[in-house]
Amino acid sequence: MSVTDIIDSYFSGEKLESAWIVLAGALALAAALALWLVAREPFAKGLAATLLLTATLGLIVGGTVYLRTDAQVAALHELEATDPDRFSATEGARIATVVKSFGHYRLAYAVATLLALVCVFLVGRPVFHGLAVGLLILAALGYTIDFFAEERARTYQRGLADAGAIPAPAES
Repeated sequence: MSVTDIIDSYFSGEKLESAWIVLAGALALAAALALWLVAREPFAKGLAATLLLTATLGLIVGGTVYLRTDAQVAALHELEATDPDRFSATEGARIATVVKSFGHYRLAYAVATLLALVCVFLVGRPVFHGLAVGLLILAALGYTIDFFAEERARTYQRGLADAGAIPAPAES
């Protein structure tokens, strides 16, 4: 597989995933508004608050990735064709940072899960039960999305290294 094909495959997957993230964000926003405006019970308001957080993250992160992807791919193709050494240095460092960041994200999802447990077992009021459910939804979505994103990033990193376009990643 050529470096161009490796780039295209990775970013095609990233763009598709980002579209799904935007859709999930939009659905979370619709659910948050419905819960806040229609259900109006303490549990619903707690759930709505955390769904609003999920919506914000989904719409901003997913939208940003979706909108930047085509320009990023074009720039990477150009850089790889005109200055392979600079491509190696910059894209190798960028994807290494991306791969490393997934550990931080998992930690954040674990914190959200622990906060959900605190809301249920230590606070116990209905609004906090709603917050807990929303935090668990956020953590579940994050773990799920990032499982696939991390695997795609590692495959991309290995593919570029196998093609000789970037240095081989350190074993992890």
